[in-house]
Amino acid sequence: MRKKICAAMLIAMSLMITGCGQVNIGYVDGQKILTDAPQIKTIIEESKQKLEEVENEAIAEMEKNPNWTDEEKMKAQGDIQRKIMGINQAYATQLRHKLDETLGEIAKQKNLDAVVDSSKDNPIILRGGIDLTDEAIQKLQ
Repeated sequence: MRKKICAAMLIAMSLMITGCGQVNIGYVDGQKILTDAPQIKTIIEESKQKLEEVENEAIAEMEKNPNWTDEEKMKAQGDIQRKIMGINQAYATQLRHKLDETLGEIAKQKNLDAVVDSSKDNPIILRGGIDLTDEAIQKLQ
């Protein structure tokens, strides 16, 4: 048993030494992509417009029914909150899908094993890695 463990450790070490265990990592500044990528900004603007519409509809509905009971008001507020959560979830999913698709393409082209969000304010990658931020923004024109 001891010989098997030693052999396995020797194989693992030799793989690491020869480079087979090397991991290629890319990183992006997610905050910069959110503020600079046109396609992402469009998704964010659309979600803000939808949320404004729901808010305006809610205000109009409340003004139209000033004599609602507390129960009716609570029901209306619950309906509004569900609409807002649905909109937020739909646009967050759309945003995540667009980012995943774009970063997946870039990672595949560059033969990367992983891409992480490493913003300047809260860096994950301190040394090494490939910065993909500008390339992602370019693809999201």
